[in-house]
Formats: sequence, C-alpha cells, structure tokens
Amino acid sequence: MIFFKQLFVKVIKLNNWFLLFATLTLVFASSYFIYYLEPDTFASPFEGLWWTMTTVTTVGYGDISPTTVGGKLFAMFLYIVGIGLMTIFIGKAIDFLSIRKRLKEEGKLTITTEDHIILINWTKKASITLDEILHTFDDVRIVIIDEKIEKTPLIHEQVEFVYGNPANRDVLLKANLLKSKSVMVFASEDGVATSQADGQTLLIATTLESIGKEFSQNIYTICEVLESTHIPAFKHAAVEEFITANDTAAHLAARSILFNGSSEIIRQLTSHRGYDLYSIGKKAEWDTYEHARTELASQGAILLSNRNDLSIINQLKDSIPQGAKLFIICDEDAYANLLHQGVPTS
Repeated sequence: MIFFKQLFVKVIKLNNWFLLFATLTLVFASSYFIYYLEPDTFASPFEGLWWTMTTVTTVGYGDISPTTVGGKLFAMFLYIVGIGLMTIFIGKAIDFLSIRKRLKEEGKLTITTEDHIILINWTKKASITLDEILHTFDDVRIVIIDEKIEKTPLIHEQVEFVYGNPANRDVLLKANLLKSKSVMVFASEDGVATSQADGQTLLIATTLESIGKEFSQNIYTICEVLESTHIPAFKHAAVEEFITANDTAAHLAARSILFNGSSEIIRQLTSHRGYDLYSIGKKAEWDTYEHARTELASQGAILLSNRNDLSIINQLKDSIPQGAKLFIICDEDAYANLLHQGVPTS
C-alpha cells in the first residue's frame, strides 16, 4: 500500500508532456498486449484498444472482456495502474484548461487572432462601440487592451482581452498588433484635463506609429480626440482618422435646433437600428459612379461617398478607381443581399 501511495505521488509530480507520453504508451501497449494474450477473444489490436479505453476510463461496456487467467490478471493490473494514470492525466488536463481560461480572462495570454480590431482603453464609449460592432457583424474579432481592469469586461466568443499599459510596445505586440485590421484608441475617462487625456492618447498613437515603422507596416489608427485643436499633433503622428466627440455633439445639437429631426437621422446611421452605414468595394462591372448608384438604388441602397469624398454626386460620369471604398446607406437585409450578389467588402 505504501509503495502504491509513493508511486501515485510521484506520478502526480510528473511533467505534463511526460505524463501524456506515459498514458499513451500504456494505452497502446496494453491494446497490443491483450491482443497477444487472447487473440481468440480480441480479433485485432483495435479490439484491444477498444477494451483498454473502456477499462481505463471506467466505462466498462462489457461487450468484450478477457477470458483467460493471464488476460484477467492483466486486466486487474490495468484497473490499478491504468485507471489511476488516466485519472491523473484527465485531472491535469482539466487543471490546464482551467488555468488557461483564467489567464485568458485576466488578459495574460498572447493573442493569435488575425484581422481583428483592437480597442484601446475600456471606457463607456468603448463599451457602446463594442456593442455596436457585435450587433452588426457576427464574424469580427475584437481585442481589448486596458491596464485599469483586471479581467475581460465581456465574456464573448468574438472578444479577447490583453492586460497592460497600451503605450507599452510589448503589450501591443501581445495583442498581435501587426496582424490587426485597425486600432481604435479611446480617450481616458479618469477625470483628467482634456489636454492630459489627449496627451495620453497621443503617446499611444506615437507608439503605434513607431511599431509600424519598425516593421515597415501601416497600422490603421483611429483616435478619439477631445479637443479639435490637438488634431495637428495627431496628424503629425500619422493617425488616419479622428473622432472629436465633443465637437461632434455640439455640431449635432446646432443642426437639430436649425433642422428639427436631423439628430434622429444621425442616430440611426450610427447604430445598428434601422438603416445603417456600410462600406463596400467596387463591383467589376461598375464603370462609373452613376452606374454604381443606379444598381445600388435598385437594391435599396444609397451611394454616399468614396471614402471621405462626398463630392462624387458631382462626378457621376467619372470612372470608379480601383481600390475604391464606397460608403452606402441601407438596412441589414439589403447589405446582406448585396454581398450575396458578389459585391466585395472593403
């Protein structure tokens, strides 16, 4: 009894890979050994494998079992050693999965997801943005980076989390930055002055740009800027897009006062309710903007712009350039139908 207890303790302390090797060796060796002992009962090594697996996992269907003394003695050996070893192996496997799950929730694992969107700084606006993305797209992967929360703010199959300072190079690379689709940096909500919050955002944007230069790769960056007067500094850091929430709210309020009802139009276009804003690529047979506009209109979609160029309404006879990113307004069904008809995404 003492011998088996000491053996059991030693097995528990085995390296996980060695334990896996020992378990597999025992299973396959037992499969062949029982076949060797009782070839009349076990017609093939596979039959031996079936019996071994049902034995060491304590299932015991009883459809096949040893009939000789030697076979029964080996079965008793397998009961003691095999079941014990398999129990330890399964226990370690469960522990490994539990630890991995905990580390994933705590943002301590390296991200391997590709073509994902990175949201930096977990704020109320980041939460709303994440909710909109998840409701609109069921195939987009999101990685959140933040150093103020200890666990992922949302358990979702499309969402992953990295804990750490977003201005730290190693943390950004841990989020698989170089394989990401785009990065959105939200302004801090710690109650600091707008200049300080924008300064923190700029530091992150500068770090992103330096990583891009290091690896000769463009990192598409979008920043929330609290003060529009700070935008030149962000342009100098090669930030592609800016969201000036304070200025936008003020302009929207003015439009709502002058043109009653306009805020509801903007609200619909910036949410997943009703008609929404989508981007598509150029369909091969579309020669001009007029051609594209006509076909899109027949499918229930309004052509709005090519990237941020709203002046295409005055260029309908012009050819659509290759690599165009066309923004349209339509509902979800119309967008899905366009994709089904072969309109490329952008």
